[in-house]
Amino acid sequence: MKTLANTLLLMVGLTVLPAPAAFAAAVVKFEPKASTTMREALVELTKERVVLSLVSGEKIEGKVTMVGDSVVYITQLAGMINFNAVVSIDKIIAVTLRKEFD
Repeated sequence: MKTLANTLLLMVGLTVLPAPAAFAAAVVKFEPKASTTMREALVELTKERVVLSLVSGEKIEGKVTMVGDSVVYITQLAGMINFNAVVSIDKIIAVTLRKEFD
């Protein structure tokens, strides 16, 4: 009886485990051109999770939600529950993203 109970627990545990792909970060398909501006890159990355490196040395990780003429709106900030950010595009020196390779 104990073996049957252990087998049932193992089967239930295995069916509840999510697939490893569920934990994988979203992979972005993005190819910049030589003439791509920071604003154009951010527009293409709307709805994607990125890390912005600022001229101050600070890094902001979150989801690009809206790109204006001079600012970008970042939501779902990493490590900051219920916080969003408005970042001046001219203060961004790099955008880091998880990319799919061919």
